[in-house]
Amino acid sequence: MPIPSGNTAGSLRLKKAGEVATTVGIGVQTLHYYERIGLLPKPQRSSANYRLYSPEVVRRVQFIRKAQILGFTLAEIRQILDLKSRGHPPCHRVIELGEKHLQKVDARLARLRDYRGAVAKSLVSWREQNSPKRRCEGEFCDLIEQLPDPAIFLTKPFDPLPD
Repeated sequence: MPIPSGNTAGSLRLKKAGEVATTVGIGVQTLHYYERIGLLPKPQRSSANYRLYSPEVVRRVQFIRKAQILGFTLAEIRQILDLKSRGHPPCHRVIELGEKHLQKVDARLARLRDYRGAVAKSLVSWREQNSPKRRCEGEFCDLIEQLPDPAIFLTKPFDPLPD
């Protein structure tokens, strides 16, 4: 049922998508995406058909963003929210997921330390090889081309590790 242009339902101040996005620090399309994938309920509509969000939805989006920053995936966040909406305390699941994330972070750090060691070793070698008379060999730069495949350390510096 459309709400008149005053944007209030009872004493609650409803916000349009742009206001919510600005408040929470996300894009409007992200907000709409959260709706499409079921992280947010369908919003009320104004008489002009604008989406109108309650303060509860704003807090929910803030929770989603905070959980994402901590490394939780949208699927994991949905699990947490679903548990809560069904009246089950989600904290045990959050701890399980947090432990899994910590293991991944530790593994990633170990790989990054190995990668750092390889880069540091390469720099020492490069400095020794660098002289005013040095000719750069190779198709692009032999210093890089002579290195082992960096995929043995990681595919990209911050790629997530597989489950």
